[in-house]
Amino acid sequence: MGFIVDACSIFLGGILGGIFKKKLNFKSNPALAIAIMLISLVGLLENILSISDGKIVGEHTVIVSIALVLGCIIGDALKLEERIYSLSKAQNISKNGFIDSVLFFGIGGLQISGPILYALTGDSFQLVLKGVIDFPFALMMGATYGKNVSISAIVVALGQLIIAAVAYFLGVFISTNFLCQLCSIGYLILFFSGFNMLCLPQSKIKNIHIIPGIFLIIIYNVILEVFV
Repeated sequence: MGFIVDACSIFLGGILGGIFKKKLNFKSNPALAIAIMLISLVGLLENILSISDGKIVGEHTVIVSIALVLGCIIGDALKLEERIYSLSKAQNISKNGFIDSVLFFGIGGLQISGPILYALTGDSFQLVLKGVIDFPFALMMGATYGKNVSISAIVVALGQLIIAAVAYFLGVFISTNFLCQLCSIGYLILFFSGFNMLCLPQSKIKNIHIIPGIFLIIIYNVILEVFV
């Protein structure tokens, strides 16, 4: 269900944006950014905090914080954001918006944590949430680049299915703690996406640099499962 919702959101948004681009007048919308930040904060707190004996306990705060910091260091050292956007501009491919939209919708915390959560628990909430968030951006990109943006929905959905399939077959290594930690990183990346919508260009956080933190969480939990 979640895969279909997200793919349809990107596809329809791209099509409608391309058709009605002359009538659409997009402006910065602080309400959307604040909503994204609030949703991500609620999701983050649900995954890193629990109540024990009437007290709020942070169960995964340390590992998530370490993954966040190390992920940022690795992402910055690898210059992930610069490499990704230079790829989108190579040979002027970005003129049709296809590469740009694949990168925008296909790289992020929910793109990775959503399929894994669905594969292991059947919970498609994060994928549906991603679809709701992606729709207005697909409209904007469709109005900017044209209807070709809608084709990126196929690539994004295929990526999600591959991630879900890998998670399903490697489910033995994935615990409840791992899911909480993974979702926390996903919501952190989403939070900074909303934050960046409110900021001036020079103040934006390079949230793409956090993505290595997702793989650090995966590696950490696989090591725990194998050697502990």
